[in-house]
Amino acid sequence: MAELNKDIVGKKLAPFTFHVERGKVREFCLAIGETNPIYLDQSAAQAAGFSDTPVPLTFQTAFTFWGYPKFWTDLEALGIDVKKLLHLKEEYTYHRPIYPGTTVHCRMEVIDVKTGKMNMATFKGVFADENGVPYIESEMAIVIRPD
Repeated sequence: MAELNKDIVGKKLAPFTFHVERGKVREFCLAIGETNPIYLDQSAAQAAGFSDTPVPLTFQTAFTFWGYPKFWTDLEALGIDVKKLLHLKEEYTYHRPIYPGTTVHCRMEVIDVKTGKMNMATFKGVFADENGVPYIESEMAIVIRPD
């Protein structure tokens, strides 16, 4: 097994933007079985105190996979064998709701690498408005399975 290089700590992935479309939010809800009307019906969301239908709490995962097509090749450039990658954990800090029509500016950085029987890398993601004020922050850890 090739050991992951600890020198990638502090490396920033390419920034990207994601425009939140109401139809994509609806597709996401359908895909995960989300039926709460606050995510699907504007009047239900407004009755619950939102200005519009907020995105479901895990929708920001779509930001990376739909909005950052170079994600996998950029991980490989860091020395991560994506064919052996396993998702270990993800934690979120929610600062404010995101609504359809919002353009989210995203950036991710490697914040930790552990090596041993299995290699592990941890990334911090910040999903913010055009002024850099975060909507959501994430911390995602992955494991690279040994040969």
